[in-house]
Amino acid sequence: MRQQWTRATATASVSLEDATALVRLLPGGPRVSSITGLSGGLANTNLRLDFDGDHPPVVLRLYQRDPAQAAKERSIHALAARHGLPVPRLWWGADDNPITGSPYAVVDWVDGQRLDDVAALLDGQSLRGLGASIGAVLARVHRVTFAVAGFFDSALNVATPIDVASAGLRGFLHRCLIDGPGGERLGSDLARALMAFVDAEAAVLDTWDGPPCLTHADFGGTNILVRPAEEGWTLAAVLDWEFAFSGSPFFDLGNLLRPPLGRLPGFADAVAAGYGSVGRALPPRWREMAALVDLIAWTDFLARETPPPGVIATARQRIRDTIDGTL
Repeated sequence: MRQQWTRATATASVSLEDATALVRLLPGGPRVSSITGLSGGLANTNLRLDFDGDHPPVVLRLYQRDPAQAAKERSIHALAARHGLPVPRLWWGADDNPITGSPYAVVDWVDGQRLDDVAALLDGQSLRGLGASIGAVLARVHRVTFAVAGFFDSALNVATPIDVASAGLRGFLHRCLIDGPGGERLGSDLARALMAFVDAEAAVLDTWDGPPCLTHADFGGTNILVRPAEEGWTLAAVLDWEFAFSGSPFFDLGNLLRPPLGRLPGFADAVAAGYGSVGRALPPRWREMAALVDLIAWTDFLARETPPPGVIATARQRIRDTIDGTL
């Protein structure tokens, strides 16, 4: 789905000498021997650094989209480490640097492949096993709870509370489609159909009474690394937590099950089974709830000042599919 999207910002570049200076605090002060740009991200720059000698590779993350998110992501790494979540170790990070001026972070390189690149190639049994592994990890993420739903400050306090139930969905869509430019980009007929659909279906979100939980908010195939294990494929790491907030499980489930992953036979059911295996059973209509909540992301894309090329067409299609029940 994201293959047709393009970056909103140019990829940053640094020299071997500058990269070595940025990671000089690594044990032994190793010298960078090669730099490899990593694909997947559309806003920030992630570079794999390899070294002379035996120091394992690391990832240099340069924040470009929203520098304020760097401190929050450092706090997320610390939180994840305390809860034993599969997030790459953070060596350190800072709010600026002498080379590019942007915030940056240095994290461990994790061996693995992107879920998007692997899932469609697996046989049914392997795919179901991987889905269960992902569901179990996601349930562990969602075990981290907060008093209210909303957006974090740099210390993971909820600075801006939000409504994640039906009223919140309706209000957000109204702001994007009626008050903002999203309705014009979506088209008047489809915008009206979407609002009517949400009016008819959104009440199911009010049946969820779980506490607000840690929500990755970009829990898709480009941010999930997987690798083979003794008993099949398993989740290796979850990357890029800059969008994390306090929400509901359905934000991450909706993102994960966007096509093509959600249409792979048995994958969604395996995710739900894995999620339930650690004591966090999902409600019977969880897929509908996830699809409804995912409308927030698509209408947000439509209302942005300068949506990345390719995103508007994808958003229109996903909104049509949701209305038609084509999950």
